[in-house]
Amino acid sequence: MGRWCFWLGFAAGLVAAGPVAAAAEFTLIASSDTSFSRPHDLALSPDGNLLYVADVGNDAVKVLDPMSLEVVGAIGAGVLSAPHDVAFDWAGRLWVADSGNDRLVLFLVADTEAVILAQWPGIPSPEGVVAGSDGRAYATSAAGHGVVAIIGRSVVDQVAGRGRGPGEFIRPHDIDVAADGTIYVVDPGNNRIQLLDANLDFVGELRGPPFDFNEPKYIAFDDAGWLYVADEYNDQIKVFDESRVPVGVIGTGERGNGPGQLDRPEGVTVRGDHVWVSDTHNHRILLFKR
Repeated sequence: MGRWCFWLGFAAGLVAAGPVAAAAEFTLIASSDTSFSRPHDLALSPDGNLLYVADVGNDAVKVLDPMSLEVVGAIGAGVLSAPHDVAFDWAGRLWVADSGNDRLVLFLVADTEAVILAQWPGIPSPEGVVAGSDGRAYATSAAGHGVVAIIGRSVVDQVAGRGRGPGEFIRPHDIDVAADGTIYVVDPGNNRIQLLDANLDFVGELRGPPFDFNEPKYIAFDDAGWLYVADEYNDQIKVFDESRVPVGVIGTGERGNGPGQLDRPEGVTVRGDHVWVSDTHNHRILLFKR
């Protein structure tokens, strides 16, 4: 590990740059049935034809038609235990954070069929996974309060330590890589998102105003570099532009299942002007259009 690189005032500097962007508005266009059990993160297939959802309480990854949100199949039944995250890599393979089995699993998928290609055991409660463009995969360990980097079959780097300082975590959940290579790690126990470089060294964080996170869990980037955050205990999806200026929300912030309401959402993915949300404690998937 390299030395810590402290980037003080990162969030404030981002927010101060330029005028506040126009507010983005989102319209609900589809809702799934409620056959899910605490669905968490979700991912579109590379061709956009299917939506894969980590269905925690059903111990499987559900496969949906992305526009109608009809369930068309499932993978991992009898193999997975409480999966929390799903992510496709450059080769179209599906990575799954198989949290209940303390491992990562790599699947070769063909629509609703899947074959296990590899697995990485011994990661305590992995709850986030992403494949980078550099050939590495990155995962969080919620129970181990850390992050690992993987190349091939080996864990090549890791940072761990329960705490509130830079590069310390409390139950880290999602992990994603921005277009510039910066690694975003959602740190819900500290109500922040930490930013790391490719060596897993701390370079900044998003916390406090104007973010005001309350147990953020999973995130997504769109093609413009906007950041979407499933802010669980604020019962909203918060949206920030490429300068991390807040530009909109999905959800009124009042918990429930009525119009405009979410109940502790924990998953979000974006493609074009469509946003898919795991409305976790309403046990359903929602589709919004911007």
